[in-house]
Amino acid sequence: MVRIAKVDIDSVYLEPYKAAIQEHTQAAVASEPGVLALCSVHDKANSALVTVFEVYASKQAYEAHLKTPHFQKYKTGTLKMVKSLQLVDVDPIALGQSRKCRQKIVAIKNN
Repeated sequence: MVRIAKVDIDSVYLEPYKAAIQEHTQAAVASEPGVLALCSVHDKANSALVTVFEVYASKQAYEAHLKTPHFQKYKTGTLKMVKSLQLVDVDPIALGQSRKCRQKIVAIKNN
């Protein structure tokens, strides 16, 4: 199951939101075998517009993810920060990742 979440954040809460989604993402990928990928990015022109690319092993893995303590903490902790949320289910055409992808993403984030 692949989904894209489009999140419009109240700019006052941008830094706390980023911290919350980072914590949530790290917990999910470390503890849930059904969470294959979670990638969050923000628009360069408007950093309050966040897009989350989510890949789950199955719909059941996604439903299990929604019940985890770390997701519940993220969801309840960011409610006041989110102005709007659009969830888009998509069908993948091509997904790929090199062995060095994670290292490159970390390097990009640190620059």
